[in-house]
Amino acid sequence: MSGDSAGRAGRPESRFGFTLEHWALWQSEAVSSTNAWPSGSVLPANGGLAEVGFLPMLQRRRLSSLARAACAVAWHCRRAAGGDMPAIFHSNHGESQFYLDTLQDMAAGEAVSPSRFSLSVHNAIAGLFSLQSGSFLPYVALAGGTEGIFGAFVEAAGWLQDVRRVMIVCYEQPLPAIYQNYAAACPHIWALAMVLSRPAESGQQLSLFREPLVGQGSCETGQPKLLQAMLNGQQTGCDQLERVRWWWALGHD
Repeated sequence: MSGDSAGRAGRPESRFGFTLEHWALWQSEAVSSTNAWPSGSVLPANGGLAEVGFLPMLQRRRLSSLARAACAVAWHCRRAAGGDMPAIFHSNHGESQFYLDTLQDMAAGEAVSPSRFSLSVHNAIAGLFSLQSGSFLPYVALAGGTEGIFGAFVEAAGWLQDVRRVMIVCYEQPLPAIYQNYAAACPHIWALAMVLSRPAESGQQLSLFREPLVGQGSCETGQPKLLQAMLNGQQTGCDQLERVRWWWALGHD
């Protein structure tokens, strides 16, 4: 699934290849999807709140705006793929407003809401989706780190050594104002799900190439360029993070 070789700066590079079976993207701002990548769907913005009418009312009421977005794209991808599969959930900051509220309650000497706490942990959305979908297959919830959303692809490459396909679900929302001077800001809520299988199977081929940067680079902020590329039909490009640049290319087998 991957191979290392000497990089231009004498550091290891990594290449990853996948068959992209299906994808689904939602963001809170309406966008045109006329030229979007094939084999996927851009879900309607729906006034800035993802549609989750496939869930019973009691389950819908437990979901934040971010959780609705993540569950909507995951549900759509799982249905399009025609079956269940292991899943990798990925977010840099997760339910940031929930854990900020919890910390502020603790600082004020107030009791912590068990319900709010349970929904603020990093695997909360993954757990909710697992319950909603009745899945008994494994899932993990990853925090972003220095690789951004591409950490989910690295994890997927490892899983595909053992299973035929896997779903990744990446999602972010704007941080509360108190954090915005310390972390890259996300302008709006977005969520992306992809069903990936081993390379060279029939379908769209997604290639990723990791290039370590010498010294500290200029980290891009906002929504990953990969998402904009998917919407615009751009089939090659890169995202530059603090210490690494990730290149991607989409082709057809």
